[in-house]
Amino acid sequence: MSLAIDIVFYAAFALFAASTLTSYLYLRADKGGMLGVTQRAIAVAAGLLFAAFCLRWASYGRIPLTNMVDIVNVLLVMSTAIVIALVRRESLRPLVCYYAPPLAALSLLNVMLSFGKLHDEPKELNDVFLAIHVGLAFLAYALFLIASLTSAVYIVQARRLKSPLSSATTAKLPPLEHLDATLFRLIAWGYPFFAITLILGFVGAYLYSNELDARWWLSAKILYAVFMAALYSFSFHSRRLGLLRGQKLAYVMVIGFGLMLAIYLLLGVTDLKDLGFWSTRA
Repeated sequence: MSLAIDIVFYAAFALFAASTLTSYLYLRADKGGMLGVTQRAIAVAAGLLFAAFCLRWASYGRIPLTNMVDIVNVLLVMSTAIVIALVRRESLRPLVCYYAPPLAALSLLNVMLSFGKLHDEPKELNDVFLAIHVGLAFLAYALFLIASLTSAVYIVQARRLKSPLSSATTAKLPPLEHLDATLFRLIAWGYPFFAITLILGFVGAYLYSNELDARWWLSAKILYAVFMAALYSFSFHSRRLGLLRGQKLAYVMVIGFGLMLAIYLLLGVTDLKDLGFWSTRA
Protein backbone atom coordinates (compact mmCIF):
# COMPACT_ATOMS: atom_id res chain seq x y z
CA MET A 1 0.00 0.00 0.00
CA SER A 2 2.88 2.37 0.79
CA LEU A 3 4.31 1.94 -2.71
CA ALA A 4 0.91 2.68 -4.28
CA ILE A 5 0.62 5.86 -2.21
CA ASP A 6 4.10 6.97 -3.34
CA ILE A 7 3.30 6.29 -7.00
CA VAL A 8 0.03 8.22 -7.16
CA PHE A 9 1.35 11.07 -4.97
CA TYR A 10 4.48 11.74 -7.02
CA ALA A 11 2.70 11.10 -10.33
CA ALA A 12 0.26 13.85 -9.35
CA PHE A 13 3.16 16.24 -8.79
CA ALA A 14 4.63 15.31 -12.19
CA LEU A 15 1.31 16.15 -13.88
CA PHE A 16 0.98 19.46 -12.03
CA ALA A 17 4.56 20.30 -13.09
CA ALA A 18 3.74 19.32 -16.69
CA SER A 19 0.69 21.58 -16.62
CA THR A 20 3.03 24.54 -16.06
CA LEU A 21 4.84 23.70 -19.32
CA THR A 22 1.61 23.23 -21.28
CA SER A 23 0.32 26.53 -19.85
CA TYR A 24 3.44 28.27 -21.12
CA LEU A 25 3.07 26.69 -24.56
CA TYR A 26 -0.52 27.91 -24.77
CA LEU A 27 0.13 31.42 -23.51
CA ARG A 28 3.46 32.20 -25.16
CA ALA A 29 3.75 29.84 -28.12
CA ASP A 30 0.06 30.17 -29.09
CA LYS A 31 -0.48 26.41 -29.21
CA GLY A 32 -4.26 26.26 -28.81
CA GLY A 33 -4.39 22.52 -28.17
CA MET A 34 -2.38 22.96 -24.98
CA LEU A 35 -5.37 24.55 -23.25
CA GLY A 36 -7.29 21.28 -23.17
CA VAL A 37 -4.12 19.35 -22.28
CA THR A 38 -3.54 21.62 -19.28
CA GLN A 39 -7.10 21.17 -18.09
CA ARG A 40 -6.88 17.38 -18.37
CA ALA A 41 -3.46 17.30 -16.68
CA ILE A 42 -4.58 19.09 -13.52
CA ALA A 43 -7.82 17.08 -13.44
CA VAL A 44 -5.93 13.78 -13.53
CA ALA A 45 -3.40 15.09 -10.99
CA ALA A 46 -6.20 15.97 -8.59
CA GLY A 47 -7.71 12.53 -9.16
CA LEU A 48 -4.39 10.91 -8.24
CA LEU A 49 -4.14 12.97 -5.06
CA PHE A 50 -7.66 11.91 -4.16
CA ALA A 51 -6.55 8.31 -4.73
CA ALA A 52 -3.62 8.91 -2.36
CA PHE A 53 -6.10 10.28 0.20
CA CYS A 54 -8.28 7.17 -0.13
CA LEU A 55 -5.30 4.82 0.07
CA ARG A 56 -4.06 6.47 3.26
CA TRP A 57 -7.57 6.24 4.71
CA ALA A 58 -7.74 2.54 3.81
CA SER A 59 -4.25 1.88 5.19
CA TYR A 60 -4.83 3.34 8.64
CA GLY A 61 -8.59 3.25 9.00
CA ARG A 62 -8.54 6.97 9.83
CA ILE A 63 -9.52 9.99 7.77
CA PRO A 64 -6.17 11.59 6.72
CA LEU A 65 -6.85 15.23 7.54
CA THR A 66 -4.47 15.93 10.40
CA ASN A 67 -0.93 16.48 9.05
CA MET A 68 0.27 19.18 6.64
CA VAL A 69 0.78 16.80 3.72
CA ASP A 70 -2.81 15.57 3.95
CA ILE A 71 -4.09 19.13 4.40
CA VAL A 72 -2.32 20.44 1.29
CA ASN A 73 -3.46 17.33 -0.63
CA VAL A 74 -7.09 18.06 0.16
CA LEU A 75 -6.60 21.77 -0.60
CA LEU A 76 -5.15 20.89 -4.01
CA VAL A 77 -7.95 18.46 -4.83
CA MET A 78 -10.69 20.93 -3.87
CA SER A 79 -8.97 23.88 -5.57
CA THR A 80 -8.55 21.93 -8.80
CA ALA A 81 -12.19 20.83 -8.72
CA ILE A 82 -13.23 24.49 -8.37
CA VAL A 83 -10.99 25.46 -11.30
CA ILE A 84 -12.45 22.72 -13.52
CA ALA A 85 -15.97 23.91 -12.62
CA LEU A 86 -15.11 27.55 -13.37
CA VAL A 87 -13.46 27.04 -16.75
CA ARG A 88 -16.46 25.20 -18.16
CA ARG A 89 -17.55 28.68 -19.28
CA GLU A 90 -15.88 29.30 -22.64
CA SER A 91 -14.77 32.87 -21.91
CA LEU A 92 -13.00 31.72 -18.75
CA ARG A 93 -11.21 28.68 -20.23
CA PRO A 94 -7.84 30.47 -20.63
CA LEU A 95 -7.79 31.01 -16.86
CA VAL A 96 -6.81 27.38 -16.37
CA CYS A 97 -3.35 28.27 -17.67
CA TYR A 98 -3.02 30.97 -15.02
CA TYR A 99 -4.28 28.74 -12.22
CA ALA A 100 -2.11 25.72 -13.13
CA PRO A 101 1.37 27.14 -12.25
CA PRO A 102 0.37 28.24 -8.69
CA LEU A 103 -1.25 24.84 -8.15
CA ALA A 104 1.99 23.22 -9.34
CA ALA A 105 3.95 25.41 -6.90
CA LEU A 106 1.67 24.29 -4.06
CA SER A 107 2.18 20.68 -5.17
CA LEU A 108 5.96 21.19 -5.10
CA LEU A 109 5.70 22.57 -1.57
CA ASN A 110 3.73 19.48 -0.60
CA VAL A 111 6.38 17.21 -2.07
CA MET A 112 8.96 19.00 0.07
CA LEU A 113 6.76 18.58 3.14
CA SER A 114 6.14 14.91 2.33
CA PHE A 115 9.68 13.69 3.02
CA GLY A 116 9.39 11.55 6.14
CA LYS A 117 5.72 12.48 6.65
CA LEU A 118 3.80 10.99 3.73
CA HIS A 119 3.37 7.72 5.59
CA ASP A 120 2.78 9.14 9.07
CA GLU A 121 -0.28 7.66 10.74
CA PRO A 122 -3.16 10.20 10.81
CA LYS A 123 -4.46 11.31 14.17
CA GLU A 124 -7.90 10.19 15.31
CA LEU A 125 -10.61 12.09 13.44
CA ASN A 126 -13.35 9.57 12.85
CA ASP A 127 -16.13 11.59 14.40
CA VAL A 128 -18.47 12.56 11.55
CA PHE A 129 -19.11 15.99 13.09
CA LEU A 130 -15.39 16.84 13.17
CA ALA A 131 -14.84 15.47 9.66
CA ILE A 132 -17.62 17.70 8.28
CA HIS A 133 -16.24 20.71 10.15
CA VAL A 134 -12.72 20.19 8.80
CA GLY A 135 -13.94 19.36 5.28
CA LEU A 136 -16.01 22.55 5.03
CA ALA A 137 -13.06 24.57 6.29
CA PHE A 138 -10.84 23.21 3.51
CA LEU A 139 -13.54 23.94 0.93
CA ALA A 140 -13.73 27.55 2.12
CA TYR A 141 -9.93 27.84 1.98
CA ALA A 142 -9.89 26.39 -1.54
CA LEU A 143 -12.51 28.90 -2.73
CA PHE A 144 -10.53 31.73 -1.16
CA LEU A 145 -7.32 30.47 -2.79
CA ILE A 146 -8.86 30.45 -6.27
CA ALA A 147 -10.45 33.84 -5.55
CA SER A 148 -7.02 35.26 -4.71
CA LEU A 149 -5.54 33.81 -7.92
CA THR A 150 -8.45 35.31 -9.88
CA SER A 151 -7.71 38.64 -8.17
CA ALA A 152 -4.09 38.47 -9.32
CA VAL A 153 -5.27 37.85 -12.89
CA TYR A 154 -7.67 40.79 -12.58
CA ILE A 155 -4.81 43.09 -11.54
CA VAL A 156 -2.67 41.94 -14.47
CA GLN A 157 -5.52 42.45 -16.94
CA ALA A 158 -6.36 45.90 -15.55
CA ARG A 159 -2.76 46.98 -15.96
CA ARG A 160 -2.60 45.53 -19.48
CA LEU A 161 -5.59 47.57 -20.57
CA LYS A 162 -3.93 50.75 -19.29
CA SER A 163 -0.62 49.99 -20.99
CA PRO A 164 0.11 50.69 -24.67
CA LEU A 165 2.18 47.53 -24.71
CA SER A 166 0.67 44.07 -24.68
CA SER A 167 1.94 40.53 -24.79
CA ALA A 168 0.64 37.23 -26.05
CA THR A 169 0.43 36.03 -22.45
CA THR A 170 -1.98 38.69 -21.21
CA ALA A 171 -3.90 39.07 -24.47
CA LYS A 172 -5.74 35.81 -23.77
CA LEU A 173 -7.16 37.01 -20.45
CA PRO A 174 -10.97 37.24 -20.06
CA PRO A 175 -12.64 40.69 -19.94
CA LEU A 176 -12.50 42.53 -16.61
CA GLU A 177 -16.26 42.28 -16.09
CA HIS A 178 -16.06 38.48 -16.34
CA LEU A 179 -13.16 38.37 -13.90
CA ASP A 180 -14.97 40.66 -11.46
CA ALA A 181 -18.12 38.53 -11.60
CA THR A 182 -16.08 35.34 -11.13
CA LEU A 183 -14.23 36.83 -8.17
CA PHE A 184 -17.44 37.83 -6.41
CA ARG A 185 -19.00 34.44 -7.13
CA LEU A 186 -16.04 32.69 -5.48
CA ILE A 187 -16.25 34.94 -2.42
CA ALA A 188 -20.02 34.48 -2.26
CA TRP A 189 -19.59 30.69 -2.28
CA GLY A 190 -16.77 30.63 0.24
CA TYR A 191 -18.20 33.07 2.78
CA PRO A 192 -21.21 30.96 3.88
CA PHE A 193 -19.09 27.79 3.95
CA PHE A 194 -16.61 29.44 6.28
CA ALA A 195 -19.39 30.90 8.42
CA ILE A 196 -20.89 27.40 8.79
CA THR A 197 -17.42 26.09 9.63
CA LEU A 198 -17.06 28.61 12.44
CA ILE A 199 -20.49 27.82 13.83
CA LEU A 200 -19.75 24.08 13.77
CA GLY A 201 -16.40 24.79 15.40
CA PHE A 202 -17.96 26.58 18.34
CA VAL A 203 -20.62 23.89 18.66
CA GLY A 204 -17.82 21.32 18.69
CA ALA A 205 -15.99 23.29 21.37
CA TYR A 206 -19.10 23.00 23.54
CA LEU A 207 -19.56 19.29 22.82
CA TYR A 208 -15.90 18.41 23.41
CA SER A 209 -15.11 21.01 26.07
CA ASN A 210 -13.47 18.40 28.31
CA GLU A 211 -10.83 17.77 25.62
CA LEU A 212 -9.93 21.45 25.14
CA ASP A 213 -7.59 23.76 27.01
CA ALA A 214 -9.23 26.22 29.37
CA ARG A 215 -8.14 29.11 27.12
CA TRP A 216 -8.74 27.35 23.79
CA TRP A 217 -10.37 30.46 22.38
CA LEU A 218 -6.98 32.23 22.48
CA SER A 219 -5.15 29.47 20.61
CA ALA A 220 -3.44 30.20 17.28
CA LYS A 221 -5.96 28.21 15.21
CA ILE A 222 -8.95 30.08 16.69
CA LEU A 223 -7.39 33.52 16.27
CA TYR A 224 -6.49 32.56 12.70
CA ALA A 225 -10.04 31.40 11.97
CA VAL A 226 -11.57 34.59 13.38
CA PHE A 227 -9.26 36.78 11.31
CA MET A 228 -10.02 34.69 8.22
CA ALA A 229 -13.75 35.08 8.84
CA ALA A 230 -13.32 38.85 9.23
CA LEU A 231 -11.45 39.04 5.91
CA TYR A 232 -14.13 36.95 4.17
CA SER A 233 -16.91 39.07 5.68
CA PHE A 234 -15.23 42.36 4.78
CA SER A 235 -14.60 41.25 1.18
CA PHE A 236 -18.12 39.90 0.66
CA HIS A 237 -20.12 42.75 2.19
CA SER A 238 -17.89 45.49 0.75
CA ARG A 239 -18.34 44.07 -2.75
CA ARG A 240 -22.07 43.43 -2.33
CA LEU A 241 -22.64 47.01 -1.15
CA GLY A 242 -20.48 48.43 -3.92
CA LEU A 243 -17.96 49.91 -1.49
CA LEU A 244 -15.06 47.83 -2.75
CA ARG A 245 -14.84 46.27 -6.18
CA GLY A 246 -12.61 45.84 -9.17
CA GLN A 247 -8.91 46.39 -8.65
CA LYS A 248 -9.25 47.50 -5.02
CA LEU A 249 -11.06 44.31 -4.05
CA ALA A 250 -8.51 42.31 -6.03
CA TYR A 251 -5.65 43.81 -4.02
CA VAL A 252 -7.44 43.07 -0.74
CA MET A 253 -7.88 39.44 -1.78
CA VAL A 254 -4.33 38.93 -3.05
CA ILE A 255 -2.63 40.53 -0.05
CA GLY A 256 -5.11 39.20 2.49
CA PHE A 257 -5.11 35.58 1.39
CA GLY A 258 -1.39 35.59 0.62
CA LEU A 259 -0.75 36.63 4.21
CA MET A 260 -3.27 34.11 5.59
CA LEU A 261 -1.81 31.24 3.54
CA ALA A 262 1.73 32.08 4.67
CA ILE A 263 0.64 32.16 8.32
CA TYR A 264 -1.27 28.89 7.99
CA LEU A 265 1.65 27.08 6.41
CA LEU A 266 4.03 28.51 9.01
CA LEU A 267 1.79 27.35 11.86
CA GLY A 268 1.47 23.91 10.28
CA VAL A 269 5.16 23.40 9.54
CA THR A 270 6.20 24.55 13.04
CA ASP A 271 3.44 22.48 14.73
CA LEU A 272 2.06 25.62 16.39
CA LYS A 273 -1.39 25.32 14.83
CA ASP A 274 -2.84 23.36 17.75
CA LEU A 275 -0.79 25.05 20.47
CA GLY A 276 -3.04 26.01 23.38
CA PHE A 277 -6.11 24.38 21.83
CA TRP A 278 -6.19 20.80 23.09
CA SER A 279 -6.05 20.03 26.77
CA THR A 280 -2.80 18.56 28.12
CA ARG A 281 -4.62 16.73 30.87
CA ALA A 282 -4.23 12.98 30.80
